[in-house]
Amino acid sequence: MKSTRIGQTRFPAKKLFVVTLIVMGITYSVMMLGVYLSSIHQGLSCLTWPLCPNGFDFPPPDYFYEHIHRTLVFVLMIALFSFTAYSFIKLSSRSLRIKLALASGLLIGQVILGWVMIVTKLHPVIVATHLATGIAFFGILVVTLISLHHVMKEGNGNNRVSSSTRSSKSSSGKSGSSK
Repeated sequence: MKSTRIGQTRFPAKKLFVVTLIVMGITYSVMMLGVYLSSIHQGLSCLTWPLCPNGFDFPPPDYFYEHIHRTLVFVLMIALFSFTAYSFIKLSSRSLRIKLALASGLLIGQVILGWVMIVTKLHPVIVATHLATGIAFFGILVVTLISLHHVMKEGNGNNRVSSSTRSSKSSSGKSGSSK
C-alpha cells in the first residue's frame, strides 16, 4: 500500500478537513448533551454500561438523553477510529497521524472515565477529570482542524508561489507595494 501526502490530488486536504469538522461536530454535540445531563441531574439515570438496559431499542423517557449521549459516543468512536486508521494506512503525514492518535487515546480515556463515573456514582474528582479530558480531546481536534486549514491554504507547497514572491515579481523593480 502506498502512502500519499496530504494535499495531493487523490487525498485533498479539503476532504480531511471536512471529516475532522464532522468529528468535531459530533464531539461538540456529545459535550453539550453531557452538560445538559448534568444540569438536569440525570447523570446516573442509566446505571448499566456501555448501553442502557434497552440496548439499541428506543429508550424510555427515564434515560432518553443518557441513551442518546452514549449512542453519539459510539458513533464518534467509529468515525474517529476509522479516520485514524485511514491516516495510518494511506497518509504519510506524521503530524496528522500523531494528532489523530492522541485524539483516539483521549477518546478511549474519556470512555473509560465515563464508565468510572457510573461505578463511583459521579465522584466529583472523576467528573472533573472526565470534563477536563473532554476539553483536551476537543482541543486536539481544533489543533488538527487548524493544521489541515493551513495545508489547504498553502496547497502542495511545491507548485504554488508565495504571495510575497508574487508581489515582488509583479512590481518589476518598484519599491513597496500598494494595498
